[in-house]
Amino acid sequence: MKTRFESFAETLYLLTNAWKAALDRRLKPLGLSRSKWMLMVALHKDGQGASQRELAQRLGIEGPSLVRLLDRMERDGLVERRAVHGDRRMKAVHLSAKGQSQLEMIRNVAGELRQQLMAGLPAAEVDMAISVLTQIRRRAEALE
Repeated sequence: MKTRFESFAETLYLLTNAWKAALDRRLKPLGLSRSKWMLMVALHKDGQGASQRELAQRLGIEGPSLVRLLDRMERDGLVERRAVHGDRRMKAVHLSAKGQSQLEMIRNVAGELRQQLMAGLPAAEVDMAISVLTQIRRRAEALE
């Protein structure tokens, strides 16, 4: 028999995967795979560009896989690699204007999905879930 904590962890894992899969299905017609939209969201959160190493760590993928993804996205005009001031060897990855435009579409689609999935949930329960998940996330981050 599963403990409460095992059930919680499994439910959280399954929810995360189901939510990403639902978003994938909605973004696929726009030509956006999970790896592309997750990279674009990560770049947006960074704001000032990020190194390939930082992006690989944030996305949990190997460096060579990220390089191939960035090459495709740069060829498609979604990202730009720019020199880092003071370090000629390093390049920071930024969203291009086209990437910013597609990111706005991603945010709109994600917002519609979020509304659909969370419609009718009591605000107090959502607030409690946010509080609990934030506490667990902070503990996990402190373990790094």
